[in-house]
This record gives sequence, structure tokens and C-alpha cells, in this order.
Amino acid sequence: MSCFEDLSGEILMAIFEYMNVEDVWTIFFNMNARFHSLVFDSRLRLTADVSKVDKLNYDQFCSSLINKNFSNIYKLILSNHYNRYPQIRSFLSQTAFTIFQSLHALTLIDINHDELIEITQQIKQLPYLNYLHINTQSIEYSKELTSATYALLNQSNIRVSIFHLHERLQWPETETISSCNTEVLSLDYINADRLVFLLPHCSYLRSLSVTLDPRTSLSKLTQGDISSSLTFPQITCLRLCYRPFDLSTLENLLNSVPSVRRFSMETLVYSTDYIRSPFWTLLLQQYLPSLERIHLVVRGWFVLKTSNNTNDEKLDEASITDSYRYDHYWLDRAYKHIFKCLVDSSTAVLEIR
Repeated sequence: MSCFEDLSGEILMAIFEYMNVEDVWTIFFNMNARFHSLVFDSRLRLTADVSKVDKLNYDQFCSSLINKNFSNIYKLILSNHYNRYPQIRSFLSQTAFTIFQSLHALTLIDINHDELIEITQQIKQLPYLNYLHINTQSIEYSKELTSATYALLNQSNIRVSIFHLHERLQWPETETISSCNTEVLSLDYINADRLVFLLPHCSYLRSLSVTLDPRTSLSKLTQGDISSSLTFPQITCLRLCYRPFDLSTLENLLNSVPSVRRFSMETLVYSTDYIRSPFWTLLLQQYLPSLERIHLVVRGWFVLKTSNNTNDEKLDEASITDSYRYDHYWLDRAYKHIFKCLVDSSTAVLEIR
């Protein structure tokens, strides 16, 4: 019977880990002695998503969270979403993050600057926290953005960093990032030139996902700047959103990450030359010789020639997709073997994955 109880207990705890902690407590807390002990089992890893808890239940829930079961919280999600009550500030007024010593993942939505700075100081004391996701439009002033970015990147324990800040992520040019051990980094917006000078501070980085700010480009840097000292062979996975397309910037960026094996790109082009197979094949073969898998989305906006011109330029869906579909280079790297192209009078959308 004991073996059966142990097995059933492990199954129940596995089910609990797929549930939000609020539901676990509501359904199973104090149901009976057996369920009560399982809810507080030290092996249990619970998710506390309080981002959608209404104000009436929030204070009571926080009290339960803090006083009853904070040692089992594995993932915590807090939000000041839209015009809701200031949930994060209320949370900070009731407790400190330092009590959540088992916390591995933290997501903060619509957090303001002062709250973020306070929390980044506290989470340095959480030994197991390795995932940090910040999604906010509440930090919008340049000085605050710079301060927040520096505080977020200067976290020695974080391995996965996902930052969606207000419009333009700021790189603190006058500060030195000394303790960034991030292995996976996602940035919403960053200038291309700043990105290249940020990467040397991320020596453990292996996966980079970035939306480049089109207002500046790497083409403005001198060739001496893009040297072997700014090559990052540790990066093997690159996801890039860059609109509108700029060839010089892309070449310089790809030249700095020669070891990329998985590459995903979305871009907007204004020339039909940049939607055809020969261009991308030559580019990727030259700059990413280790490439194994690709996901490419090219959106085109063209001013095509008039129909009465003998040199009329036409886009044909079949000819575009066939140039990729029947090329071994693309067949080997398009994991799902999906080749799609939609064309109308002046636009085209190509997707390969």
C-alpha cells in the first residue's frame, strides 16, 4: 500500500505542476491529510501566476502565498497590466523576493522603473533564479531605460533574459557590464551598432533573438570596428527581425557570428532581387558556413514596371518557391520543408521553414 501511495502521490504532484498554485490551493488545500501533505511537499514545483487575479482576491492570495507555501514556488508571474491595480507594488509592500529561495523563473509585466530597480537588487540573492522576463511599456524615459537595462544585464545568476521594453532598448554606453552570464538573450529593440558592442560582455551567450532598430546600422562603423575582436563564435542560434532590409548591416552582423547553426530571419525588402533564391544562398553560404536549419520570412513591397513595358518585371509564385524547393541547400536546412510564396500586383510574402 505504501508503494501505491508513493506512486499515486508522484502522479498527483506531476499534475499539480501543470496547474496554477491558486487552483491547487483552492481545490486540494485542507481536503484531507493526504492532499494537505502533497501540497506542501518540498519536491513540488508550483507556478504562481497572479497576473489575472482580481483585486478582491489578490491580498488574500498573497497572504496565503507568503505564509503557507512560498518554498515550493518555482515560477512567479506578476503584472500591473493596463489600468489594473498596482499589483507589483502591492506585492513588494507585503513581502520581499528573497523569501522565494526555490524560485527559478520570474515574469514581470508593465513594471515601472523604481519597482524594477528594487527587484533587481533583491533577485541577486535568489540562488536558483535563472529565467527573467520583463515586458513593460511603463519605462519610457531615456535615463530610466539606460538604468533599467544596466540593472537587468548585470545579473550574474540569470541564464535566460527576455526583455521587451518601451520602443528602443537602451545600451548604457558609459557603464560596464561585468557579471552578465546570460546564455539566451531576447531584445525587442536595439541599435545595430550598440548590439555589437554589447555582445562582448555576454561571453556565455549561445542564443540571441533581436529586433534591430532600423534608425542606425553597422554600415556606419569602420571596418576596424568589425574586426576579429568583435566575432562571437559562441553564438549558435540567431533569430533576427530587421525591417526595412539593409544589406550592409546584415553582412556585418552575420560576419560577427560565423558559428550560427540555426538562423531565423524576418525582413521587409523593396527589391525583387532580395526575394529570390540565389541572393540568399550566396549570402548564407558566405557568412554562415555552419548553418544547419533556417526559417526565413521575406515580405516584399515593390513598385513594378508598367505592363506596356517590354522589360516588364513579373513575380511568379511558382518560380520563386521552386528555386528554393528543388535546391539541396534549402531542402537540407528547411526542417519542415514548407515553401510558400504569395504574390499580388506590388507585394510578395515568402516563407521557408
